[in-house]
Amino acid sequence: MPIQVGPSTTNVLTLFEYEETDALSDREIRLLSKLSRTSGIEILKPVIRQGRTHFQARQFVGILRLGQRTIQILPKFHRSSDRQQSEQEATRNLLLMLDYAGHLGIREVNLASLNSVQNWFEVLIYLFALNLKRQWWQGTARTYEPIDAVLPMLKGKWRLSAQMHRPEQKHLFAVTYDEFTEDNPLNRVFRYVVEKLWQLTRNSQNRQMLSELRYWMDGVALLPVVTPQMAQGIALTRLNQQYEPLLNLARLFLEKLGLELSVSDQTAFAFVFDMNQLFEGFLTGFMKQHRRDILPEALQSCQLLPQGRNAAFYLARLRGKRVFKLKPDLVFRQGTHYPLLMDFKYKQLEPGDRKLGIAEADFYQMYAYLNGFSTPQATLMYPQTVEMAGPVRSRFELAGRQGEIRAVTVNLLRDLTARGEKQVLMAELRQILEGAYE
Repeated sequence: MPIQVGPSTTNVLTLFEYEETDALSDREIRLLSKLSRTSGIEILKPVIRQGRTHFQARQFVGILRLGQRTIQILPKFHRSSDRQQSEQEATRNLLLMLDYAGHLGIREVNLASLNSVQNWFEVLIYLFALNLKRQWWQGTARTYEPIDAVLPMLKGKWRLSAQMHRPEQKHLFAVTYDEFTEDNPLNRVFRYVVEKLWQLTRNSQNRQMLSELRYWMDGVALLPVVTPQMAQGIALTRLNQQYEPLLNLARLFLEKLGLELSVSDQTAFAFVFDMNQLFEGFLTGFMKQHRRDILPEALQSCQLLPQGRNAAFYLARLRGKRVFKLKPDLVFRQGTHYPLLMDFKYKQLEPGDRKLGIAEADFYQMYAYLNGFSTPQATLMYPQTVEMAGPVRSRFELAGRQGEIRAVTVNLLRDLTARGEKQVLMAELRQILEGAYE
């Protein structure tokens, strides 16, 4: 059945990256200012146009709640010229990018069937509530948890020290025993997130599902606060591994809404992602998941190491200690060799510029990677934009040493959930990695 999730109110303003609006009220502007101070990031930048203050979206995509107004900021990844269709395509692409970046772990059939989407934050709530209901219905996650109690019978381990401090209870036993219960750390995380999302949602369907979950989970303790660190410390076993996607999504809510979920004032909150990180996370996850179709034969045996994990190289030493660690976004390791390093830059290239508009700091960084890893090739990958006549495929030959730095663009201006579009992207990435261009 197609998913149709929209807010119960039409008070939703949708912007694409770097798009502007002057439709905010004075109260909404005050809430935005307060939110910017609290979060430490400027999600909407004030600019003056013909004597009026406009607010421009930046590199952050996601949801802003300013009182009764919801502002949705989407990436400019779509192929349709129709505004409504482009918003739906961009919404599906954003959810898909979050999935490949490791934030969701949801089934792609859900993404491809999204219809009438006005607020992708409500879609995330919907997916969380729906899948938690299904898992809870199939079987509640139960574990053995230690219980301290005072009982008229001996059960489990007798706590003699506690017993001796309560002589008036000599007819009772202070014991610790294991109980197979649903009131465990995993379910307490879910219970806490359910409660807070129930307070935040403005969609009647979501609120109904969350209300049912609150009733079903009545036997699970509602903690006053749950931190992302508490959720991160939960280790799943083969008995509850099926809850991993839901736990990932719960962690995402806790991380992005940590401040807002801990307070009673829900008039303003932000649930946003930096596109610099999301662009990197998506392409890294996409290449790892589809490596068989993307990697050319020469790279098929490589390990793909995000952020250079398990491949520590440094630029220098100071007083005998290594300093200035090199962390390429994606390292290709083949035994003890590194045939390719990649960095993903969410910036716009300028094909007409003699340096393609590449920032000098970015180029110097790639040069340092080449030397540190003793690799023959490093690639800078940028998004292709609508202003470009075509893709960029360029090589920089390095003076005084072997090796080269490549600058390329990848085309995400498509509905990646549409039939065949992911195969097109796989083919483009394979062509880039093969380096069959001048």
